[in-house]
Amino acid sequence: MSKTTTKMTTKTLEVQGFKTHCYMAGESGPEILLIHGAGVDSAMLSWSEVIEPLAENYQVYAPDFPGYGQSEYKQGIEYSNTFYTKFTHDLIKELNLNNPIIIGISMGGGIAIEYAITYPDQLQVLGLVNSNGILDKWQWHYFTYHFYVNTPLNALSYKMMAKSRKMTEQIVLSGLFYNPENVTEKLLDDCQKAAQSPHAGKAFGSLQKSEYLGRQGLKSDFSSRMPQIKAPTFIVHGTEDRTVPVAHAHKAHQLIPNSELFLIEEARHWPQKEKPEDFIRITREFLAQQDL
Repeated sequence: MSKTTTKMTTKTLEVQGFKTHCYMAGESGPEILLIHGAGVDSAMLSWSEVIEPLAENYQVYAPDFPGYGQSEYKQGIEYSNTFYTKFTHDLIKELNLNNPIIIGISMGGGIAIEYAITYPDQLQVLGLVNSNGILDKWQWHYFTYHFYVNTPLNALSYKMMAKSRKMTEQIVLSGLFYNPENVTEKLLDDCQKAAQSPHAGKAFGSLQKSEYLGRQGLKSDFSSRMPQIKAPTFIVHGTEDRTVPVAHAHKAHQLIPNSELFLIEEARHWPQKEKPEDFIRITREFLAQQDL
């Protein structure tokens, strides 16, 4: 595969029958695969501020996963964490990557954890950003599932977000960003545009339903398997996250061998987007210490 340039480029490839959109940047260096989060997220929403800075020293790949961004969505599929983990494995083959550094945020972190456990010799470094996969239960676990996830309110919330600028802003400030001064008009534009996609929220709704195990908690609680992770791991977490409270990041750090924990103050669920300079510095410094 030909090298990419530092300036971002895109390509569309087919993985497991899904037309998959991927952003790329970087001429040389180790390969980094960035995995985005859920909801209305996408490669650009998660990683637009950090792709080109990281590409100064690395070859960076940021795909839209099935059901997100510009990639294809298909009905009748359970978009579970395991589905996306297997998809990641095949995507890496299709991109011809060689044991990449894998960094995932939120849902992407849960996928990255399962990948690191399932394919321990097929990555060099694991990066987790406000990660899924480290929670045993959702906040208000039973209520969240039976009165939101598994009801028409789930799909309706995306339709309301698509129409209401105010609701979009409230969602960003309540769960994603800490400081209102950091919420730009462009960010709100991008979030609202994503909510206007005809398949907005559908893949995430499928993932949410696949996760719920009642009193047993969440299917993708990897706490008991985290000690199996072999790759050097850096954990980045916003201290004010309400979706994945920071206590879970401390627990993951204790359970994952050869891991380091980096806390970003005054950040919620999107620290890499609210404080990209901090995230880029942390990532560069950790990777510089590894034998890559």
